[in-house]
Amino acid sequence: MQKKLLVIISGILLLLSGCSLNDGKSENEIQTDASASWAYPFVKWENETYVVTEKEVKEDKIGQEIGKVTSYSDLESSNTGGNFSNEYEVGTKYYEITDISKKEAIAIEVQKGKFIKAVISDKWEEQNF
Repeated sequence: MQKKLLVIISGILLLLSGCSLNDGKSENEIQTDASASWAYPFVKWENETYVVTEKEVKEDKIGQEIGKVTSYSDLESSNTGGNFSNEYEVGTKYYEITDISKKEAIAIEVQKGKFIKAVISDKWEEQNF
């Protein structure tokens, strides 16, 4: 009886020692979801943050090129200085929209000849919160 109890307890301890709270990742590999993603896609231009929308801008409304993404990261803890984006790769171009002030919105070229609107964050927050 004591042998069976000892075998059962040993088996339980062995099973428990194989389990962990970090899914087998080392302490340095654990990363929370909050630090790996942003609340919304955005670009920065001239020290302003523009929230990327899904609204397409027709090519005939596209003005001059005004800049491009110079740094990219998908991690929230990243430095967002310069022409930064959490969505678009380095080199993605920014354009003015001919009938809207750049202090309100700009266009992002997402594919050759395809542009989407990015709205200054203050205006976007007013409309969405």
